[in-house]
Amino acid sequence: MSATLRLLPLLLLVATAASAQPRPGGTPVAGALASGDTPAAMAIQAGGADRNPIPGSGCSGFIRSGAPLATVEHGGGPLSIYVTSGTDTTLLVADPSGRWQCSDDADDINPAVTFANAPAGTYAVWVGTFSAEAAGASAQLHAVRGQPRW
Repeated sequence: MSATLRLLPLLLLVATAASAQPRPGGTPVAGALASGDTPAAMAIQAGGADRNPIPGSGCSGFIRSGAPLATVEHGGGPLSIYVTSGTDTTLLVADPSGRWQCSDDADDINPAVTFANAPAGTYAVWVGTFSAEAAGASAQLHAVRGQPRW
């Protein structure tokens, strides 16, 4: 067996793992929000087939990997990105420097990521569902300067 054929399974495993990662720089699937003093919101479909691969507290659930579901443009200062839904949702946010923040159940079954003094820039957002079976659930993604307004 040639060396290429022996390496093929390993190459396929690496390629599959790489494609299942969230990509903060990708074009958002659902669109963009701009944070302001009044909450901005958009209707979304939460969840996906891929388990959230980011480790950490609140980093649970199933997302659609790859490009973010949405982005939030923020001018700096306090910021909350949150989700409201009748389905148990999760939230994954990459800040402008590429650091990950996650949330699950900040307000009952709804997640929120809140920054006391968020830097200006673009925040990449993925909204997941706690269970894979709930993928496609209707939800609202919100962004506001300050605290969530449930």
